[in-house]
Amino acid sequence: MDVSKEGGIYRGSSKNCNRKGFSSSGVFQLFADVIDKWAHKEKDGEKESDHPALWWVDGEGKEVKWSFQDLSSNSKRAANVLRTAANITPGDKVMVLVHRIPEYWLMQVACLRTGAILVAAPANIGPAELDRRISACKPVCFLAGGDVIDNDLLNVIDQFSSSPVNTVKCRLMVNRMKQTNRVGWLSFEELFQHASNEHESVKSLSSAPITIVFTSGTTGNSKMVEHSQASWGLSNRMDMGKTGAGIIQSDLVWLQSSTGWVILLARALRSWSVGAGLFFHYKDITPREALETFQKFPVTFALLLPSMYIGAAKEDLKSFNFPTLNCCTTTGEPMNKLVTLKWKQETGIDLRTDYGQTETGLLCVPPRDGENRIGSVGKAFHGVDVVIIDDNNQEVCPGKLGRVVVRVKPYRPVGMFNRYVDDPQSMAARFSGDFYITDDLGFKDEDGYFWIVGRTDDIIFLNAVNINPYDVEECLMTHPAVQQCAVVSSPDSLGQAAVKAFVVLSNEFKNKEQDEMMKELQDHVQKSAGAWMSPAKMEFVNGLPTTITGKINRKELKQKEWKSTI
Repeated sequence: MDVSKEGGIYRGSSKNCNRKGFSSSGVFQLFADVIDKWAHKEKDGEKESDHPALWWVDGEGKEVKWSFQDLSSNSKRAANVLRTAANITPGDKVMVLVHRIPEYWLMQVACLRTGAILVAAPANIGPAELDRRISACKPVCFLAGGDVIDNDLLNVIDQFSSSPVNTVKCRLMVNRMKQTNRVGWLSFEELFQHASNEHESVKSLSSAPITIVFTSGTTGNSKMVEHSQASWGLSNRMDMGKTGAGIIQSDLVWLQSSTGWVILLARALRSWSVGAGLFFHYKDITPREALETFQKFPVTFALLLPSMYIGAAKEDLKSFNFPTLNCCTTTGEPMNKLVTLKWKQETGIDLRTDYGQTETGLLCVPPRDGENRIGSVGKAFHGVDVVIIDDNNQEVCPGKLGRVVVRVKPYRPVGMFNRYVDDPQSMAARFSGDFYITDDLGFKDEDGYFWIVGRTDDIIFLNAVNINPYDVEECLMTHPAVQQCAVVSSPDSLGQAAVKAFVVLSNEFKNKEQDEMMKELQDHVQKSAGAWMSPAKMEFVNGLPTTITGKINRKELKQKEWKSTI
């Protein structure tokens, strides 16, 4: 199927993309219609799985279970709240600032129904960054949760709402976890209770924007990534089956990430597209609590952050029983190979790593029922042409390291974003010739499996040798003293680049003399990998900085190291 769009043409898999979802006039049927379809199947007894569409627990014994019929009805009520209280019209921006509560996903579907553009902000965002994002996107409506949103953040919203550039029509407070009353804010619960569950979704062009997601900012200031009905809606309603993202109707899918990021939004749509159920935990749980969750709830498919698996692997995995779990995935950064091996050996379940970006959606996925090559992110997602190129934009042979790019000419993959909002320079820098540039380094093997080894701006150039910090980290992690580590470049006495490792020691090694510990780890890397990779500098720390997505913030560490020389 070819879908005309401003600035290019979308193309999807010939098997999974057909003209369903488009009228003869080119008007797109919203993803919310997929929710309604499963609601009808559920009502008529045609849905095979009995998992709820949404299953939410608060960690204190309270639960919410919504069937697809509930999700359909409730999202229509929420859409009517937006339409009446906020006078939302297609193209208006709605900013959502809540923790993991059911209303987070409810508002996503409500925005789809009304044609509003969802802007999800992380609940752990700082006041200055929130102010920057509000000023950049200018929402007309806010939905905030009184449970985790402190006064500093609410003050930022109120100040914008009373400023000369104010665009806000309505501020809604949701009080699922904590009652909060604030002047100028309306109660979402009261409006929702009296709203009708009859609502006719707007119709929209495939190019119409439906969400803005901010990038994590690990390599620069966060940018506003705009996705459309095609890139966000259509790409997430394609039949995934076992050859795509791996989610099937019988799954209960657990997504554990902070709010405000792609995982909790896009993967929710991907799961609902095949009628699978979603499981969410309100708490910011520990790795051990994650293992206990697998024992207590019938989760079949888990997508957790790498840090959660790394922590869980330090537990006695054989002492846990996972009665229903059969698929574990992660995303965001390369997964530690030792953790992947231990997870498989002690649970019997493969730990697979997906690969994609906020701008692109999924790019590579390991097949659920196929071979899981440890360290690989699997094969290219159907409808996406992932290519490894050299500095001259020429494709390299299998096994050779190069830049990871996505072919966008003559056809753009369905999941490719519209644009960076108000940032044409960043937009232009992302494309070169026929390709979208990921800024990642990797290679493809003879069988079409891709391996991501790092980012182009993380590579350390030392004595005419290119050192990948991920390789050094992998080597350090094989030593029992290393619980966690991050490697960046650092200036030596002459201001040239040197390899520095920040190391979190395991408990049993914390009291060891640091100079002795450093020498032991340097020797370990030298013997295991090579002298050129052995960190010349090492700092033992209690923890590593992370972005609000949970990734190790190497940018912060690197900037700290080079600050005195800039």
